[in-house]
Amino acid sequence: MSYGIRRLAAGAISLLAVLACSSTALAARPNATGLTELTSSGGHFDVHYPGSVPGADAQTLAANLEHAYDVEVGSWGFDPPVDDGDGKVDVFVADTGGNLGEASPDHYGRAVSGYIQIDPGSVDNAETAAHEFFHVLQYAIDSRGAKFLKEGTAEWAGANVSGGTSWLLSYWGSPEQPLDCADLTPCATSGMAYARWIFFDYLSERYGPGIVKQILTQAAASGAGNDPAQDLQAIGQVLASHGSSLTQAFNGFTAANTGGSYSFPGLGGGAQLPHSAGSLYTGATSGSLPAQTLTIDHLAANYTYFYSGDTRVSSAGCGAATLKITVDLPAGSSSVPSVSDDFGVHPLAVNGNTASADVPFTNCQGSLAALGIPNSGAADGQQFVVHSALVVTPVKLRNTKPPHVRVAFRKLTTVARRLPVLRFNVRSSGRGTLQVLLKSHYVRGSYRLRAGKNRIRLRLPKRLRSGRHRIVLTVYSTTGKRGQRIKRRVRIHLAGKAAGHRASRPHRYAR
Repeated sequence: MSYGIRRLAAGAISLLAVLACSSTALAARPNATGLTELTSSGGHFDVHYPGSVPGADAQTLAANLEHAYDVEVGSWGFDPPVDDGDGKVDVFVADTGGNLGEASPDHYGRAVSGYIQIDPGSVDNAETAAHEFFHVLQYAIDSRGAKFLKEGTAEWAGANVSGGTSWLLSYWGSPEQPLDCADLTPCATSGMAYARWIFFDYLSERYGPGIVKQILTQAAASGAGNDPAQDLQAIGQVLASHGSSLTQAFNGFTAANTGGSYSFPGLGGGAQLPHSAGSLYTGATSGSLPAQTLTIDHLAANYTYFYSGDTRVSSAGCGAATLKITVDLPAGSSSVPSVSDDFGVHPLAVNGNTASADVPFTNCQGSLAALGIPNSGAADGQQFVVHSALVVTPVKLRNTKPPHVRVAFRKLTTVARRLPVLRFNVRSSGRGTLQVLLKSHYVRGSYRLRAGKNRIRLRLPKRLRSGRHRIVLTVYSTTGKRGQRIKRRVRIHLAGKAAGHRASRPHRYAR
């Protein structure tokens, strides 16, 4: 059954709550006496709700559940729920002690029926309905399973049925935690088992949603029970049938996270990146960068980011360079690190215990190379050492004149307070470099110009205040010769919530 582990937790879950989840006792179903009963339009659900809940809200819940049924059973091919006697799944709208929803099996074991409870405050939440219904489909295969598998696949279902999830980027916040999120580890005690949905989304985007059913079925057939290690073994067996392995999949998963290689809304495109174990500016001149030693546990990863240029010096006259990356791998490691740049995601070439890549780069400011290092093996505490160096391509100097530019600012520019960016256009007569300075906060930006229209984006500090600000623009030729200096006063208005507003933590369901 499910237990009172809150989705909106203020801190770590207590040891007592974790131990309660392993209990074999099953509570009785809620008492439906005095509740109004509503059968969903498709006839698959009986919704029992109190008089304090409007009938329209109960109808919304029933519709969300039917939509989840259409997708999870109708489109994805999961078997219908096990019949509890009347051919419908019972859904009770009742206080769940701070959880958005709960689901419980009627028995422990394979192919059992179950029921759902939805908190009155969550009756209109499509993600909650799809998540909880997926648990009932899990029970039709096996009610047991390690939490990372049960909650990770249920949240995957809730996210893909509703088109969103409150756990969207949670895994990227702690990629150093192992995938299996074993009991009593920081991952389990912080409720991060739900965040494992992204791994199953990675698999489903590459093999189709049917792979999740295959994994659950294989785990049940193998008698995995609640053992995370056996669930991982079941995942590996299913991947083997697709010509892959858990090792290869985790290497690929880390590469996808490095470059944001997803189609799910909010994950793709590299706008957001996993938490970094360390970041470096590569500088303006050739030279070796400090080595980084990363300790990584099994089925976990660390990421490090290389930012081009040097914010302390001008980018005038900058140009092409090569970023050389070498990773010392532990003996016998199956890890394949990957690097993401402006041209996509590329695996490093592995030769023995060394992985390496030469990445086309620059000593101008504004470029990023992201390195993802997975420990795709079973051993914890493995050490990976990252060596890197920048080799600047010599510039063939020419006697070029600085281009002539025209700049256009709006009379009043509105920017988002949360991610303030000043956008404006510059029309240039030719190639060159533009340096932009926000004098009030001494914020600099350097941009390569091409002939014609150039769109400029200057990242502003979050502590910026609305009002008039002085902008200084300086033009340089491709060889570093200084040209125009343009000074403007720009009115900036900050929109959105004030700085210091803290977003709520992602919700967590109870199991």
